[in-house]
Amino acid sequence: MLQNKMALKKSLLGVLLCIFAAGLIFAQAAGATSSSSSDLTKRFLQKADDQYSAMQYEDAFKTINAALKLSEKDEIPGNVYLLATQIYTKLLEKMTKTKDYTYYNDVIMNLQTYPKINDDPKIQKFIRMVQQQQADAKDAARDAKNREMMQDISAKQQAQQQEMVENLTASTQESNKKMLETFSDKMNESTESIVSRMNESNSTLIQGVTDTMTTTLDTMDKRSNKTIWIIAIGAGVIFVIVFILVFLGIRASARSSAIQAEQLDSTLKLIAGMQQTNNQLLLGGVTDFGGMGLKSAGSSRWGVDALPAPEMTEDEKAELKQLVIDCEKLGSEIDAVTKRKNNSKNVSELVYKLAMKLGLNQNSSMIYFAASMVYDAGFLAIPEELLEAESLTDEQRLQLREHVNKFEQYLGFVPRKYWEIFEEAALYHHENTDGSGYKGLMGADIPQIARLIHVAESYNSLISRRNYKQIMDKETAIQELESKPNLYDIDVVKVLDAIV
Repeated sequence: MLQNKMALKKSLLGVLLCIFAAGLIFAQAAGATSSSSSDLTKRFLQKADDQYSAMQYEDAFKTINAALKLSEKDEIPGNVYLLATQIYTKLLEKMTKTKDYTYYNDVIMNLQTYPKINDDPKIQKFIRMVQQQQADAKDAARDAKNREMMQDISAKQQAQQQEMVENLTASTQESNKKMLETFSDKMNESTESIVSRMNESNSTLIQGVTDTMTTTLDTMDKRSNKTIWIIAIGAGVIFVIVFILVFLGIRASARSSAIQAEQLDSTLKLIAGMQQTNNQLLLGGVTDFGGMGLKSAGSSRWGVDALPAPEMTEDEKAELKQLVIDCEKLGSEIDAVTKRKNNSKNVSELVYKLAMKLGLNQNSSMIYFAASMVYDAGFLAIPEELLEAESLTDEQRLQLREHVNKFEQYLGFVPRKYWEIFEEAALYHHENTDGSGYKGLMGADIPQIARLIHVAESYNSLISRRNYKQIMDKETAIQELESKPNLYDIDVVKVLDAIV
């Protein structure tokens, strides 16, 4: 019994010794692992710092990410976070300068994993800049595609117009040629007929004189010499009379021919004038701008569609009337949000007057009028507190500028055939002639509707009561606009001066 107890004690002691030995081994292993992980993190950190100092930001980005992954998410050392923040900032800054966004998605994913880095203001600033650049690049690509499409359409239309001009010109020339040939034939026939009749008359007259003289000579054989002399003198007189009559006939024929030649020349001039008129009418017809005579390109050729607008159908009139009503309603909402009383009404009326004065037709001017009431529809998507702020940060100004890109959701009621005018009004009304505007368009590249709105809106703001601007009289406001040809189309400003 005693031996069994001793054996049991020895067994328990052995188990305890084994457990103690295992604990020591595990502790040593854990310490070694922790020490190894810490050393590896330090090496990654040192390598990332060296790459950062050498401005190898992409390599430093990869290395610091490896250091972040070795650390526990909630226990990342402060020096790792600090270096990671610096590397992420420099990499994003480099993206804004080089426009190379290869690592952008990786940066965004890692910032979601490590929110402490994401909270840095500089990183947020550069992220917004990259997003703005990408949005601008997308807009530029879309605009380039639209311009290319419009150029293709324009080229096709020009080819069709040229073909129509050539066909009609050939047809007109052929018709005029036949008309001229017919007229010439008739003139020739008339002249030949007159000459033939005169020759026949002269021949008859001469033949009569000859017959008379023959008869007289026959009679002379039976009469005395005195009678012969009398007859000879009479025949001479008759011959002279006949000669005079023939001369007068030839002269009358020549005069008639001259008159006919003048008539022929007048007819040729008339035909040439008819052909020129036909060509002008043809060109006027094929250069019209479609159903409403609209022109949305940015050309400076004001009034190119000044030909009378085609008569609108009753359905088109009803459609345009409803469009104006809808624009007036939306314009009132925009004015209420932006705290600009009657801005849409005042700007749209000025744009309409400018368009008519510059030579655009009635239909085009009416569409410009409607588009000028809702060009600031994008403000409806801007937070109210931002619109009411008395002072703005750089970031808030960038956010406010986005209103030119946020109009589409509010203009769904606009018919498709007028959409391009409304789009150009909303997108480009902040463009300056020197290219310093929101989208960077310059001079004649800025659509006509946008140039009209830019002048009308600026003039309205100068003569309206604003709590942040001094009110101006009309003359001073015009002088202010004229002093800035780098911002406004001076041709439009001159017309504005004439109508206000």
